[in-house]
Amino acid sequence: MSTASPPTHGRGTASEQGARIRAQMEENRKSQQIQPEQKIDKRSSKPVKQEKPKIEKPPKEEKPKETKTLKQDKPAPKATQKEEVNEKSAATTAAATPAVKRSESGSQPVYEKRGRCFPVTGIDNLALLMEGDDYQTTCFSVYLFKTELDSETLYKFFRKLVAWYPKYHYAVELSPSVASKKEKQFKKNGGEPVHEESTETDKCGRRTRYSKTLKAGGYFRPARWRYADTFKVEDNIVEMNNPPQGTDDDALHTIAGQFLSEHFDYSKPLWKALCVRGLNTSKGAKSALMIKVHHALSDGQGMIMSYHTALSALETDAKIEEVQAQVDIRSKKGEQKKPGQRNVHPTLWGTTKHGWHTVRGLYFRSRKAFDYPGSKRNPDRFYCHSDGIPMQDIKLVRDAFSDAGLDLTLNDVACAVLSRALRMAAERTEPGPVKDKRVAVFVPISKRPTGNWELTNFTTGAIAWFAFNDPKKVPFKEQLSQVHREMNRIKRSHWPHIWFNLFSSISKRRSWYAPNYPIGKGIFDLTVREYHVATNLPGPSKPIKFGTHEAFAYHVLPPSSPGKSSLAIGMISYANNFSLAVSCDGAKELKQRRLAEEICKAFQDASQELVQAAEAEKEAVNNGNTSNNKKK
Repeated sequence: MSTASPPTHGRGTASEQGARIRAQMEENRKSQQIQPEQKIDKRSSKPVKQEKPKIEKPPKEEKPKETKTLKQDKPAPKATQKEEVNEKSAATTAAATPAVKRSESGSQPVYEKRGRCFPVTGIDNLALLMEGDDYQTTCFSVYLFKTELDSETLYKFFRKLVAWYPKYHYAVELSPSVASKKEKQFKKNGGEPVHEESTETDKCGRRTRYSKTLKAGGYFRPARWRYADTFKVEDNIVEMNNPPQGTDDDALHTIAGQFLSEHFDYSKPLWKALCVRGLNTSKGAKSALMIKVHHALSDGQGMIMSYHTALSALETDAKIEEVQAQVDIRSKKGEQKKPGQRNVHPTLWGTTKHGWHTVRGLYFRSRKAFDYPGSKRNPDRFYCHSDGIPMQDIKLVRDAFSDAGLDLTLNDVACAVLSRALRMAAERTEPGPVKDKRVAVFVPISKRPTGNWELTNFTTGAIAWFAFNDPKKVPFKEQLSQVHREMNRIKRSHWPHIWFNLFSSISKRRSWYAPNYPIGKGIFDLTVREYHVATNLPGPSKPIKFGTHEAFAYHVLPPSSPGKSSLAIGMISYANNFSLAVSCDGAKELKQRRLAEEICKAFQDASQELVQAAEAEKEAVNNGNTSNNKKK
C-alpha cells in the first residue's frame, strides 16, 4: 500500500494549515479582546440586542449563555440610575436635556424648553421694572406643622422641585448684552461652568437714575433668564432653630414680616425658603416653612401648582407628568358655572362703563384709611394670618342669601366678608372717624390655559370698589348685592384682556416704562397708592404632607401695590378651612395700631356675624315656607 507524498508548496498538509490558522485566531482574539458573540446585523448596521459588549472575563471562564443580562453590565448601580432617570423624566414635558454634565452630582442638568438663556416675558419684565429699594413683587406662602420639619425632608423636597421645574434653577440677567457675553464664554469653554464672584451690583441689581427702580433689560430688549451653573439648592434655604424673637404667634408673625422685607439676591434664582423650628403657637405649631418667590418667575397659581404637584409626586412615588395629568382631569371635571353666571360675557358697553368707573375711582377720589404720615413708603412689612372659618359656612352664606335676583358665588361671599372686615378694622385702628365710603381692591385674574404648567405670568386683573358700609346701618344682603354687582362689572369688561396684552407688549422695552420719566411717575404714584391687592385661591381640599409631616395650616400672600400704605391680602381655602393673611407697610404708626392683627381679628368677627345672619335668614325662609304650606 503506497503512502501519500508530502505537498510540494512547503505550507504543510491541510490539517497542519488548519491548526495554525485556529491557533492564530485564538491568539488574536486574546490580544484584541474580541468576543465571538459580538455580531452586527448587516441589514440595520446595529448590534443585536442580546449580543452587546459584556464585561470581559478570562477565556476559560466565559459562559456565552449568561451574557444576555444587560443591567449587570451598566457602569452605575441600579438604584442610582433609577433615581437619575426619574429626575430627568419628571421634568416638564417640554424640557430638554443638554450634553453638559454637572460635576457635583454626576447627573445632567435639565434645562427649560427654551434652552439655557431666553428672554423674560413682558409681564415678567414688568414685575422687575416696578421693584425698587422700598418695594419688591413677592409671592409668599407659609406652611405650619405640629411636628418639627427635618432637614432631610426639607432638602429632598426642594431638590425634586428644582429638578422637576427647571426654572427654579434660573437666575435673571438684567442686562441682555451681559447675558449674551456669558453664554458665549460658556460655549468657548466647551460647556464648562465659569465661576464668577458676584459684585454688590449683581446682588442688588442695577438702578435707573430717575425712578431708582430696577434697570431690567435694555432700552428695547427685556431681561434674560439664564441657567445658574454654579447654583446649589442649599444656597437659597435658611434654617432657624429656637428663634430669638420667641415661640408664640407674635414671634411667628414677626419672623414672617422680616422674611418678606428681605430683598432677593439677583445673582441667584429668585426664590428663598426659611424653615423655623422651636415654635409653640396657640394652634400647636412646632415648625413653619416659609417660601417667597419673585413675581417675575411666575404667577401665584403656577407656584402653588408646582409645590403641590411635587409633594404629591414625592408622596406617591409617581412621575410628575402623571400627577399633572390627574390634576388636569379634576380641573376639567370641576369647570362648572352657576346658571346665573353663564350669560355674563364682556361687551363693548360693559367695557366702556368699566373704563370710566376705573378712571373716576382712581383720579377723582382719594382714600384715607390705613395711611400714615410722610410721602415715602416704608420698606419693611408687618404680617399676620387668621385662624379661618369652615368652608361650609361660606357656602351657607351663599345659599342663604341667593335668590332669583341675586345669584351669589363663593368669591362674592369672600369679597363681602373682606370688605366688611376692612371697615371694622378701620373703625378700630383709625385715630379719627372713618371718612372713606369705599375701598379699592385689585383683583388678580388668571389667563392660564387649562393644562399649562409653565412657570410664567398669566395674570391680569381689574380694580373693584367695595362699599365701606357701616355694619350697624347696612344689612348683610345689601353688602353682598353691592359686591356681586361690582364683580359682574369686571366680568362684562374687556379691559383685563386689553391690559394683559398691552403690558405684555410695552413692558418688554424699558424705554416705554412710564415711571422712568417725570410725568409718568407722577401718574403712576397717584394710581398705585389708591388700591390694595387681594386674591382668593382654591387650595388643596386635603392636608398636604412633607414626607411624614402634615401641614395643618397654609396661608398665601400676593404682592402688594407699589403705592404707600397698601395692603397685600391673601384668602385661601385649605383642607375645608377658609382663612386670610395680610401684610402692610412696616411704619411705626401702623405697628402701634396693630393694623395687620386687627384686620385678621375683624375678618373672624365679620365671618361669624355673616354666618349668624345666614342662619337666621335660612330659618326665616323655612318658617315662611312652612306657614305657606299650612295655609294651603
